[in-house]
Amino acid sequence: MSRDRKPTRKPARSPARSGGGTLVGIFIGLVMGAVIAAGAAWYFTRANPFQAAAPAPARAPVAVDQPPAALPGKPGDRPVVKQDFEFYKILPQGDGATHAAVEPPKPVEKAPEKPAEKLWLQVGAFGAADEAENLKARLALSGIQASSQRAQLADGRVVQRVRIGPFDKPEDMNSIRARLASAGFEASVTKSAP
Repeated sequence: MSRDRKPTRKPARSPARSGGGTLVGIFIGLVMGAVIAAGAAWYFTRANPFQAAAPAPARAPVAVDQPPAALPGKPGDRPVVKQDFEFYKILPQGDGATHAAVEPPKPVEKAPEKPAEKLWLQVGAFGAADEAENLKARLALSGIQASSQRAQLADGRVVQRVRIGPFDKPEDMNSIRARLASAGFEASVTKSAP
């Protein structure tokens, strides 16, 4: 018994291998890019982009007697000329030559000055800081700025002084003293070293 075998169909076309298709595409892309770049270069310059640049014109020979001057900066700038400073001529013995260093004059020694005493208007002195702050606030409402200073007396007590100043001269504090009197405050003049 023979079995009938059906004939198997063979594909009409065998699958093609595409190993070289990618490399060929990259190569064609590079060639086309180079052609487009050369065409753009030619369009903008109207010259052959593959031709070497024209040689520069020959320069005139430089005389042997005169060395070429080195020019700083950009081409076409004027050469730097050594400046002739006139202040050397103004100075004593101004012949343009440099001289040995001259000794500086010795400073004149002065007697130490006694620092001037500063004048203050003291409006009050309190044992408690709260009372001093209250007086400062009342003075501020009158338009007078005062400060509070902590001081230790000779007997060891600590007081808060409410003062206005400092003033250099008695004439400077007269206007403030008049304002204090018109606002109903009494002030005494005190002195202290700065």
